Amino acid sequence: MAVIINFEGRSVAVESGSDRSVLDLAREAGWHIDAKCGGKGFCASCNVLLGAGHYRVFAEEIEVLPEQRREVLACQTVVLSETAEIFIPRSSVIALDGARIADEMEIPEHTLNPRFGEGFGIAVDVGTTTVVAALVDLSTGKVVSRESLYNQQILKADDVVSRISLCDDDANLKILQELVIEHTLNPLIQKLCAGTGTDKEQIVQLAVSGNTVMMHIFFGVSPVSIGVIPFKPVSLTFESIAVALGIDVKPDAVIAAVPAISGYVGGDITSDIFVSNLWNQNGLTVLIDIGTNGEMVACHAGQMTACATAAGPAFEGAGLLHGARAASRAIDTINYDETLQFELTVIGEPYPMGLCGSAIIDFIACGFRCGLINAYGRYDVEMLKAQDCHETVCGMHACILVDTEQSATGETITVTEHDIAEILKAKAAIYAGLKTLLAELGKTVQEIDCIILAGGFAKHINLENAVTIGLLPDIGIEKYKVIGNGSLAGAALALLDQGTGQAYLDIIDKPKVITLNQTAHFTNYFQEALALPNLDESDFPNILSNH
Repeated sequence: MAVIINFEGRSVAVESGSDRSVLDLAREAGWHIDAKCGGKGFCASCNVLLGAGHYRVFAEEIEVLPEQRREVLACQTVVLSETAEIFIPRSSVIALDGARIADEMEIPEHTLNPRFGEGFGIAVDVGTTTVVAALVDLSTGKVVSRESLYNQQILKADDVVSRISLCDDDANLKILQELVIEHTLNPLIQKLCAGTGTDKEQIVQLAVSGNTVMMHIFFGVSPVSIGVIPFKPVSLTFESIAVALGIDVKPDAVIAAVPAISGYVGGDITSDIFVSNLWNQNGLTVLIDIGTNGEMVACHAGQMTACATAAGPAFEGAGLLHGARAASRAIDTINYDETLQFELTVIGEPYPMGLCGSAIIDFIACGFRCGLINAYGRYDVEMLKAQDCHETVCGMHACILVDTEQSATGETITVTEHDIAEILKAKAAIYAGLKTLLAELGKTVQEIDCIILAGGFAKHINLENAVTIGLLPDIGIEKYKVIGNGSLAGAALALLDQGTGQAYLDIIDKPKVITLNQTAHFTNYFQEALALPNLDESDFPNILSNH
């Protein structure tokens, strides 16, 4: 059996076998098909077009005639005929290079007291989507170089919940571990060494920071227990040596994780807390790390309370018709008024193929200000039509951002009302989590004295636009502080000052962790936050006074 996989005019033949999905065949051919749900058939991100042939789609056998095309999910389709041709649209392919570094790492002042006084260490932020590594000279404390790469686990599953589900099977756990170490971290190490002339045998220590699920998988431990009540991790701390994990450095190099706080409040937040000196801040201070999982910690009078809310990967473009990760050819900023003359910036290449999270926040905020989008995320269709920006996509109203001539895909790039709804759900999860966290302390958002934003995404969003859509509180931009990649900085500090090890262990015992769905507030706050900016108008006095 010969299957021809065709993408952008390039064809590769692969041998089909019994019950091998088109997703597997396409990956064998070298095309990195997106499969956000891990190939379970419900995310619709792995769409392909079937040419002539006989197939089984889900449980139904179908015949596609010559000159026909049928759109299906690659993960749920098996080739049954002797020959077949499958066409892959650009929108279904992941660009695995060109990840924008989750910048900038700001390491606070510290004592230079490394565990190893000579050689090099590598600090690693293991994110669900992106892995960032920094080469550190242990003798001087200087960060020599940084590199980033998409976490190759996205080839198997897009978010934490999907990866937990995959780990029901020990073989999948091993695959996910290999993807993050052999196919993500080791290439980063090779880049760091090649770019600085460093011998990998000089690397004597790695400190890794990330959410609790990522750390379990990194160290080869099943995270399945985190996915079920009471969401308890196997361990909050991990340590090993390089040879045991297959990390391409000095074989006996020590590999240690920044300890986690709970199943869904990980070592990345421990790092953020330490780097921001959260417990010593005046007044009511809230730390928020916006990502696939929105983790936050409120601190008042030295007492800390933490929670995590599943925002999902919408801010990384997932679930949007023309969503994209923050990489080459992604629109990353948008500005416009009632004339709908869109001013766009694109990462890298001049012609875009989609828009990333920071851009969709801009789009919705500008649309709300100028009246294109109402409080419930619906378009003023007459305004769209009057400016020749209207398109109907699968029965939904859509706004045309980029026409076919300016698009890298040769198709229009649009934002549908469904796209807006996905972002509203993601921002509602973040904001409702924050309000619930504060309610548990008997506080309101208007009582916040300072908000510390951590993570790479926070570095790239327009804060005023994030407040306008109700993602962040309307308390005045001057009360926000952005610290960048606190997770990576915390890992670097673990290399440079061995005293931080005990400090991290002290931190993880401090926060009281609340489970949002077990509170009396979260559901109501979530429903209110689905509107722009929020149904509780008292939370957004400045935004609504200007609207």
